[in-house]
Amino acid sequence: MSNRYSTLLVRWVSAMAACFLVLCRSLGDIQFDAFVGYDTTVRAGGWYPVAFEVFNDGPSFDGVVEVTSAQVGGQLQRYALSLPNGTRKRWSIPMFSSSSTLVSVDVKLLDADGKLRAERGGLRPSVVGWENVLVGGLAASSQGGPVFPITESARTELQPRVARMLVELFPDNPIALEGLNALYLNSAKALDLKEPQVEALQSWLHGGGHLIVGIDQPGDLNTATWLRGILPASVGGLTSRRFDGELHRWLTDDATWHPTQSGSVLRHAYEPPKYRLQSELRVERPESAYAGLKADRDFDSSELPVSLLKPLASALVSGPRDAPWMVSAAQGRGLVTLLAFNPERDPFKGWKLRPFFWARLTGVPDEVFRKESQNVWGGKSVDSIYGAMIETRQVRKLPVGLLLLLLLVYLVVIGPLDQWWLKKINRPMLTWITFPAYVALFSLLIYFIGFRLRAGQTEWNELHVVDVLPRSGDAVLRGRTFAGIYSPANETYRVANEVQHATLRGEFSGLWGGAAAEGRATLNLSQKPGISADIYVPVWSSQLNVIDWQQVAAAPIAGAFSGGRNGGTLRLTNPGSRPFSKVWVVANRELFELGELAAGATQEFSLATGKNSKPLRQWVQRFGETFRNASMARDRVLGGNEGTHIDAWDESSVAVAFVSMLTASETQNRDFVYPAGLDLTPLAERGDTIVMAWMSDETLVPAMNRFTAFRSTKGTLLRLVLPGSGDAK
Repeated sequence: MSNRYSTLLVRWVSAMAACFLVLCRSLGDIQFDAFVGYDTTVRAGGWYPVAFEVFNDGPSFDGVVEVTSAQVGGQLQRYALSLPNGTRKRWSIPMFSSSSTLVSVDVKLLDADGKLRAERGGLRPSVVGWENVLVGGLAASSQGGPVFPITESARTELQPRVARMLVELFPDNPIALEGLNALYLNSAKALDLKEPQVEALQSWLHGGGHLIVGIDQPGDLNTATWLRGILPASVGGLTSRRFDGELHRWLTDDATWHPTQSGSVLRHAYEPPKYRLQSELRVERPESAYAGLKADRDFDSSELPVSLLKPLASALVSGPRDAPWMVSAAQGRGLVTLLAFNPERDPFKGWKLRPFFWARLTGVPDEVFRKESQNVWGGKSVDSIYGAMIETRQVRKLPVGLLLLLLLVYLVVIGPLDQWWLKKINRPMLTWITFPAYVALFSLLIYFIGFRLRAGQTEWNELHVVDVLPRSGDAVLRGRTFAGIYSPANETYRVANEVQHATLRGEFSGLWGGAAAEGRATLNLSQKPGISADIYVPVWSSQLNVIDWQQVAAAPIAGAFSGGRNGGTLRLTNPGSRPFSKVWVVANRELFELGELAAGATQEFSLATGKNSKPLRQWVQRFGETFRNASMARDRVLGGNEGTHIDAWDESSVAVAFVSMLTASETQNRDFVYPAGLDLTPLAERGDTIVMAWMSDETLVPAMNRFTAFRSTKGTLLRLVLPGSGDAK
């Protein structure tokens, strides 16, 4: 009998164990991880990646990843994907940091029924300053790659940062890379990048990034042909070389390397903005922080394995031209620097001044290493300038004087006037009736005034700023669409596009208080190209959203410049079926207004300095007061309509392209802050020719509104950068 009970007990325990194992498997069949930022670092006021890794060891299902952040207002991002059994998927999406102090991201994985399968909450990367130097590193060794010296500033957000990145989590969306100023790439790691990652890296480079390549083995370039095609030199065999203090002299000589100095060919569009503008009236400048560095005798006397480099004719060479140790050249709006050695190996790895080498190479300014406080704060976003352009004219603000007068009348009516006339008719008890009547009457009056000031029709306005990045046979179009919706009711509106890479964010208010972006939107993403979003807009209000996108298409504008410092000839082609109503050209820091260019036309323009041109900086600074007033007016609920709107979309969009020129004097507060690549000042100062063409009431991509808009205005500014207009000044 006991044996029978023992057998039953064993069977019962086995069944329970099996159920437990099945339950554990059903609960633990998902491995879900999220990685925020570049090695847990993000830039204030810039894009950053959120990378995901999912491994499904259980039953197949269709899932949705939901991403929220308190720093982007009420925006919810939803990424739909299919998860068959036994699959591992990795992908990344771009997000925008609108805070200067704190970023917190929550991530959930749901199935098709909305059941929570996994979550990661409270992911908090560190936030670096908007002007800070942030460098990504794809090193071949865990201890290799860039490293920066520790600064003496009390503000940790001003410390230059290195983000050590993994190939497996490297973004395949170029927008997600735009928070990086520079990227170090070991040639051995270039072999591990997949094609979408290579495409993203090249788009980031041509858009304005600084790519620094260290050669591990010259043979790496035989496989990574894409990398060989963008290098500023051809690579030969290996040899050994003794530098005898040459790298130390390069590091300490103030005249050899100025990546952020005005006029340097080493400028690039994603370089860090200046901490504060150096006054042109300052005669004496403090000694460079690099000048006093003491030599490392052991390193100077050692031999370093180097590859033989043959520079291109246009490249800038460090060292003898027949045996350079570093070569740099512009690549589109970006910059490529090729090191002839592997910086991850000794003796360079053990060089005492290695952190300062990387600081100078990546353009860390001298101010970072000084003891005085760098109290840089604030900064309004350029979104407010574009918002003032596309803001609906149906909404008017009640002047403060009229509001105060209305309040005074209300107080007089419910107080002295009510008491006087009730006393006169000898009916004081009627105040229990008259007082509610006054309240109802004035409530109706206020509603009527609000209705007259704000009621209107549904309106959709969109202004496109499109950077044309030419390449062989076609072009990469990097677009920023500033879209405004006016709603006459509490309503949710859908917008969508089908371009290759796209994302959406709300209006960025700036970095004064780390305020979140306004608005409430649900952004829908998937493995297919394009996005859709549902945007909620409250009654009688106007809302700005920004759609960042990129796609490969035929070039909508083409040009070639020939000439020198004092002038030249620009040959410009409009291959499309829509005319350019206005064309501007920046060359030699002069602005030329060229007029109209018809559809399908090719025309040559003379760019003689001083003839039909204006100094660029002076022309841009004319817009400074208008931009500041419009930006401040957008923050006021009351106070009238003066200065609220900017009507000249075309000229104003051209001026915003050089917004960093608006800071007219040395100051510790920022004037305007902007995403990387929007400001073209570094390219104008390095000597490039910049062509900007305005298309009235036209866009390159289909209208994004998926709702009926009774009012609509649109326009597109094309921005094309051509290499060189002569020697940089």
